[in-house]
Amino acid sequence: MQLLDNIINMGIANDPPPLTAVLRQCIVLANDLKAPLLRTWAEQELNGYPNPKDVPEYRVIHAEALGNFAGVGVRYQGRPIPTGLLKPEHRWAGQTVRLTEPVSAYEALDDAKGALIYYWPSNMIGLYQSSFLGEGCVLMTAWQQVPKTAIAGVLDTIRTRVLTMAIDIKNESEESGVDLNHVERGSQEAQQIQRSVVTNVYGNLYMIAGDHVVNTQNIAVGNWEDLKKVLNESGIGDEDVAELSQAIEKDGKTMGADVRGWISRNAGKVLDHGLKLGTSVGTTLLTEYLKRHFGLP
Repeated sequence: MQLLDNIINMGIANDPPPLTAVLRQCIVLANDLKAPLLRTWAEQELNGYPNPKDVPEYRVIHAEALGNFAGVGVRYQGRPIPTGLLKPEHRWAGQTVRLTEPVSAYEALDDAKGALIYYWPSNMIGLYQSSFLGEGCVLMTAWQQVPKTAIAGVLDTIRTRVLTMAIDIKNESEESGVDLNHVERGSQEAQQIQRSVVTNVYGNLYMIAGDHVVNTQNIAVGNWEDLKKVLNESGIGDEDVAELSQAIEKDGKTMGADVRGWISRNAGKVLDHGLKLGTSVGTTLLTEYLKRHFGLP
């Protein structure tokens, strides 16, 4: 397939084209190969991520918080703010930045020197204004900064993922004798291409469920609150979540018969943006959420 070869050549070029051009090629490739998950990912990279929690793990950058403080006769500039002084629900503001902007915004940066500044919202400043220092000092401004070198690393990661995906799809098609110019929607070949997309592009924190991907990066192993939040966001109510808690205890905090029974009873309730996904996809989603919670492969 000529388009696949073009994408591979873009990935190994000494003077590569803009990443936006590569991603637009991926949209065309997704249409030809009947791989909607590839199109979804490429469009998100081109347009940005509306919800910070949905960004892939390579867009989550470690960034400590700094603040300017002022008081009577004293002033501190760019003083580190320890995350231990923040409430648990706010500690992200001293640990990580989730990069949501389109790749074009990052490609437009002049050079790799300096950093991008992400200021705390005014409500956060107000909440912690008098919490950190004595001496009558108050917090005036606070921010996190992401080095431009980290941004360059994100762009390089995207290029590499596209390249490895294209190479794997080409190699797998040659080994199996599949004609990539005539892939039918819903066929076994299309499903294999989808799996290659998820493995290479989305990463190991995502699992495939029909034409959906399961993002498990927001579920820490063993963290019940993380699991509960994701289940609630997926349409599972508090009563059903409480029933799951009892099933986990009965199974000895593992994925036993009671937990699997709970999955079967609740699979049809799973929603995506307010729409029911169906029992089959719902079963896959709930299973992957719980496997992540239990730390299972």
